[in-house]
Amino acid sequence: MMSESLASDALLTAVDGGHVAVFGECMDDSKKVYAQLLWDYPEISVVAEQIVALARICLTFPGGGTLSFLSLASNPDRLRGWSLDRCYVPIETTRQFVDDHLRPCLAASKDGTLAGY
Repeated sequence: MMSESLASDALLTAVDGGHVAVFGECMDDSKKVYAQLLWDYPEISVVAEQIVALARICLTFPGGGTLSFLSLASNPDRLRGWSLDRCYVPIETTRQFVDDHLRPCLAASKDGTLAGY
């Protein structure tokens, strides 16, 4: 499970206009992180527009920032063209996956944080 400090960091980045992705090993893991975030910060449901789809959950904040919850088990080709400021992945994520699919998403960011949880 994602630590409270990383979760609040991800949330604050998105609220400040950044684009953040939180990955789980599977979508159920991502949904658990999302549920914990809503439990810890119930005001999110009032402030952010929420889109819950089969393969992802996305929160869009008034400042234009986004916080997306995705699964590493999904088709990684759907990440092509994404531009992220921060990315949080399970610590067990392979270096090959990070290098092939996540680093290109962070390449254009001034921040470019990639953190394991």
